[in-house]
Amino acid sequence: MRQMHNKLQLRRSSEAVGRKMIKLKINGQEIEAASGQTILQVVRKNRLDDIPTLCHSEELAPYGSCFLCVVEVKGRKNLVPSCATMIAPDMEVTTRNERIESSRKTALELILSNHYADCSPPCMDGCPAHVDAQGYIALAAMGELQKAIDLIREKNPLPAVCARVCVRNCEDVCRRMDIDTPVAINNIKRYLSDAENAYATEPECLPPAGKSVGIVGSGPAGLTAAWFLGKQGIKPVIYEARDRTGGMLRYGIPEYRLPDEVLDTEVAYIEKTGAEIHCGVRVGKDITLNELVNRHDAVFLAAGAWTGKSMRVEGEHDTEGVVTGADFLPEKTDNPEPLNGTVVVVGGGNTAMDAARTAWRLNADKVIILYRRTRAQMPADKMEIEDCIEEGIEIMELAAPVGIVRNSGRLKALRCIRMKLGEPDASGRRRPVPLEGSEFELPCDLVISAIGQNTVLDGLTEIETGEVELTRWNTYVIDTNTMQTNVEGVFAGGDAADDGPTVAIDAIADGQKAAKSITAWLNGEKMEQEPFAVHRDFWFRPGKKELKEVKESPRHELHMIDVDERRNSFREVATGFEPEDSTHETSRCLSCGCVRFDDCDLRLYGEEYGVDMEEFKGHVRQHKVDDRHPYIIYDPNKCILCARCIRTCARVLPVSALGLTGRGFKTEMRPAMNDPLVQTSCVSCGNCVDSCPTGALTMKYPFAGRACITTEDISTRCGFCSLGCQITVRDFGSGHYFIKSSGKPGDYLCRYGRFGNELFLNQSRIKNPVACEEGSYRTLSFQEAEEAIVKEMRKSTGIHGARKVAVFVSPELTNEELLAAEEIARKGIGTNNIGSLAMLAGNGEAGVLDSVLGFTASTCDRSCIENADLIICNNTALQDNHLILEADVLQQVKNGAKLIIANSTLSNSDRHLADLAVDPVRGGASFFWNAVMEELIQSETVKPEELPGGTEFLEGRNGDIYISAANAGVDAQSISEAAMLLADAKNIVIIHSQDRFQDNAPEDMKILADLTLLLRNAQRKTDLLFPRLIANSAGLEVTGADPAFLPGRIPASGELPGAKTSGELRELLNNGEITAAFIIGENPLEYPKTQSWFRNCTFIAAMDWTDTETTAAADITLPGSTFLETSGTRCSFEGQVICFNGTVQPPSGKSGREVLEELAEAFGLMVPDLNELMPGRLGEMLPFYWNTGEKRNWNGKGTLIPITITGSSSSVQPPLTHSQKYRIKSKNAMAERI
Repeated sequence: MRQMHNKLQLRRSSEAVGRKMIKLKINGQEIEAASGQTILQVVRKNRLDDIPTLCHSEELAPYGSCFLCVVEVKGRKNLVPSCATMIAPDMEVTTRNERIESSRKTALELILSNHYADCSPPCMDGCPAHVDAQGYIALAAMGELQKAIDLIREKNPLPAVCARVCVRNCEDVCRRMDIDTPVAINNIKRYLSDAENAYATEPECLPPAGKSVGIVGSGPAGLTAAWFLGKQGIKPVIYEARDRTGGMLRYGIPEYRLPDEVLDTEVAYIEKTGAEIHCGVRVGKDITLNELVNRHDAVFLAAGAWTGKSMRVEGEHDTEGVVTGADFLPEKTDNPEPLNGTVVVVGGGNTAMDAARTAWRLNADKVIILYRRTRAQMPADKMEIEDCIEEGIEIMELAAPVGIVRNSGRLKALRCIRMKLGEPDASGRRRPVPLEGSEFELPCDLVISAIGQNTVLDGLTEIETGEVELTRWNTYVIDTNTMQTNVEGVFAGGDAADDGPTVAIDAIADGQKAAKSITAWLNGEKMEQEPFAVHRDFWFRPGKKELKEVKESPRHELHMIDVDERRNSFREVATGFEPEDSTHETSRCLSCGCVRFDDCDLRLYGEEYGVDMEEFKGHVRQHKVDDRHPYIIYDPNKCILCARCIRTCARVLPVSALGLTGRGFKTEMRPAMNDPLVQTSCVSCGNCVDSCPTGALTMKYPFAGRACITTEDISTRCGFCSLGCQITVRDFGSGHYFIKSSGKPGDYLCRYGRFGNELFLNQSRIKNPVACEEGSYRTLSFQEAEEAIVKEMRKSTGIHGARKVAVFVSPELTNEELLAAEEIARKGIGTNNIGSLAMLAGNGEAGVLDSVLGFTASTCDRSCIENADLIICNNTALQDNHLILEADVLQQVKNGAKLIIANSTLSNSDRHLADLAVDPVRGGASFFWNAVMEELIQSETVKPEELPGGTEFLEGRNGDIYISAANAGVDAQSISEAAMLLADAKNIVIIHSQDRFQDNAPEDMKILADLTLLLRNAQRKTDLLFPRLIANSAGLEVTGADPAFLPGRIPASGELPGAKTSGELRELLNNGEITAAFIIGENPLEYPKTQSWFRNCTFIAAMDWTDTETTAAADITLPGSTFLETSGTRCSFEGQVICFNGTVQPPSGKSGREVLEELAEAFGLMVPDLNELMPGRLGEMLPFYWNTGEKRNWNGKGTLIPITITGSSSSVQPPLTHSQKYRIKSKNAMAERI
């Protein structure tokens, strides 16, 4: 199928042939180009520069609202928009200089000054390592656990560690907090890291680069750096002073929070990147730093902070029973000896909590935490504080140590003083102030000082080329953007660098940044900076008022072991998260971040041009997000008023559903009359979404989870009708995907093409072959099911004869599936009974135009519409059924073509658009066109006698126009007007739908074919287009899935038993003569009329991708597949064999094509491997009729035949295929919403 983009290019190329060629200079380069083009077109065509645009799209007329595409033209004072400025002889254009870039930057800053949006979610921005929490929450919601954990590892290689010890900065900024409580982000991470296959895959690493980096320390910073360096193909070698890896993760965090086996698993996974770890090697003692620098291409210092800070009280260093947390925790890790008496822990951070809870587990009689501020101001994790209290640990607030009471050098008590809160200090917390005269003694047996840690960098600063510079706090001085020290090739991070000891996630962030910087430095490249992003908090934090429609939902916490089980045990307290907990928490996520982060043109240009958000900061408009449409979300806050959506809508629909309202700063893009979009002329095609350069218009996903996540994008075709439009399937995996257009300008989609995947996602799937035995179902293997079908079909054939056995196929199937079914019917079973129940129910016959044209198909492809000066739409509802074809028609009407619409039901837009709109009675269109032909004959516009069959044609005619008009239910004036329009036209296209059975009469197509022959003979180029509602209706005859034809559309010999025509097969069904049937992809047992056809069946085998009434009643059911899951070909209505790619894995593991080919083999048949040979094979079998790559060019020859008009129409056809039923259901659902 030719797409609009290609058409525009062809049209422009042909128009350019007759244009004058002119010379101009662009960026100093002399260019020759055809006149009539804009500067932007010429620049892009010649690939001279990448001029930025936001409001421009190739298939739309220039708009010029964004002013990003401005360029400099010599002789003009002001910059000009290149999208709207036509080239001229001797023009000199500059597309990029300081003035132009400054102007573009200003334009972007002005647009962004009113862009109240979150490019990235607050949770990701709050995380020091920038882990995409919204992304992995969305993947968890989809059930994509492996992809979710892999997404975490893109920023953090220690997910299981952080799931247990992270301080959850992400949750601190969660917007959900303004409603109830933050999403349990870390608990979801715990669920993912505990999943069975969390470590099953191998890390993907680049090939070895031949370079190595020495890393001092195996704590979180060192391990993280090793992970990211290893993935880049750079050999990381870790030197660890202690006997085991992990640093403070192992020696500073107790096992009840972080079990050793969890840490060991994480380290082992990091080692898979090629990391080499040497434990028991102290740099500065066992090996010098200088040796390390000489041995490796770069060095990363992540030595940690291993000494506790002093309480600054006399006697703390020489009193037995006074230790630091930095000493106590590592000692108890290696030697968990029990404790006695009272233990006092000084401090309010996580180390203090860990020390207190460890002492309690070691059987201390009493544990007291002494803190100089209040509990509310403790920097420790709130959950850790709650756990302490739950375990019976006392928190003594507003008290600080001032001395130690000893007895013979042994601790007796801790002398303390009461405090009160004064003015806030630098941290924002109120400063504790001593209360005079409030001193008291606190009797105790052990004091643990946990008020912070210091670094010991002995031997870790001296290098031949110089000494690594230290801060006054004895940490490494670094450039925090690159993690580089003052020594070339030496980098530092974690607790030993810059501002000193922090938490694990900060160290992980340092390791990640250091690895990026080292990689860039080793490759001689500039380090990639963090992406540009806009945040709502730049103006103000969205509060409860903005989120008032979000319902409260209680948070689920991790499951814990009982307090009684924790005493004297280091068993992990938090046992994990259950699947239902994860599902609940993922549903609480508000999906704050934009799903267009990766491809938002506005954000990417903002990044490219280095915009300054402060430049025009001021008032910003806040809008409510409109999610009332069933498929589309509109966020006016992100709209930049480029009007691309409005202009695209106007191309697709007769009357655009969108427009601009208000003036000036209050201008908004809104649906007509500011109604909900679904209540306007919107047809839910979603082309406005594709046109949007930002995230203002986005699609709703038909499944849980919403984020900007990398997808696997695969191109294929839509299988909902015979147009076969190009689509892109964006697959998250495991049945979670959505559909976009191809991305080419002008490649539009209709509602079914874009959102029809909801049909596949919302239906239950058949995953295994099933046998129904006495009302109960039993799962079978494929081999068992196939053998059972062969046995029963042959048994029925032996008893009743092959005449009473049939195979029925859906017109939705691929040619390959149809050919396999044909082989099974004719060669496997030996019957000629093969056809489509959907076609039979509509009383359709094969080859109806063979006697007139010599073939039954469209006479050209869609490109003929481009040159038409008269278009006839007969018995069609293009907007409902073939929106993309309607867009072509509308465009040509706008270009000046006349339009005749003849339908039994006319819409307001039909009457508005058409030059002549007539509504003959149902089945009466044949009378109308017969009368129009008579008018043309009588006026001698056409001369039947000059054509083959003309004499017989004239003899059989009734020349009374008024009788025909009465039979058609139209006035004679309309007949005359139609004849005049035809007489005045030179290029005519007639579009007729064969599938509107309630409107069609048996003679419709023949009359239109006769009319076409007459007009062709009268030097009026006339073509017929027959778009079909079902994707491969045309393929039935071509592949021999019809009693009248063999593959290649060769007439069947009639030697096989069974029906010879579709009519005979219908008669067999009506008489109940079919005793065994294999039904593929159709559901006749849902409707009484078609159900009666199988009243005497003793065996039914069915194959389908979803449960239906037919599969429920079938004796054997095989799993089928959707068009998105099946590779193969189909025949479009234009006469092209188009290829479909299987883009999604079928749940059964086999496509319908594979299953049918296996079944054919079970019948003892050898099905040829068609694959990519199919288009060529069909082209060889039917030259011109179904070809690929060649432009079809019918010679206009044929034979006129006399026609007896009955004027009868068919009854409403039951929707036997999935696409038919979905269309009806979708249309009814939309009508209910309106």
